[in-house]
Amino acid sequence: MAFSIIVSFRDNKNERSTTEINLPSGTAYDDVLLFAQEVVQLIDPLITGAIERVGIAATVDVSGLGLTAAPTVGSDVEEGARFQFRTALNNFTSLRLPTFDEAAIVPGTREVSQVDTDVAAFLTAMESGIDLTGVGGSGTIQPSDKRDEDIITTQQAREQFLSSRSNR
Repeated sequence: MAFSIIVSFRDNKNERSTTEINLPSGTAYDDVLLFAQEVVQLIDPLITGAIERVGIAATVDVSGLGLTAAPTVGSDVEEGARFQFRTALNNFTSLRLPTFDEAAIVPGTREVSQVDTDVAAFLTAMESGIDLTGVGGSGTIQPSDKRDEDIITTQQAREQFLSSRSNR
């Protein structure tokens, strides 16, 4: 069975958006839960909004992780960053982080600064996985695409604006 982690974001206007991170089939459910908690701690410093919840087959409680409790004034789910990755079999997959913090955009461009400490930590986790042994897991979990191919490199990271689907 393959798992996807769905991260739900909220901005300062109470607009919501999600992003999805796929994990390879055969990943133990306990490791999926631990991976979800670790990856949101890497995403949180990259955004100005708030992570509300993480969904798998059930919702993962991230309230005790010290994540941002309320969106920053001016955060907006329409402002984000799209990360495009290449897989082990040379296919593309991507994800978008809504409410991305513009402080991590290279000035005068739309490029995400891949040398920013928080961005680099997130990209390392996406490309090399997260070692869960220190938090009770069974080893390193490597993100994958929907074909179950490991993500191995970042192809592009750029600012991206999208219209939100209003919840009103």
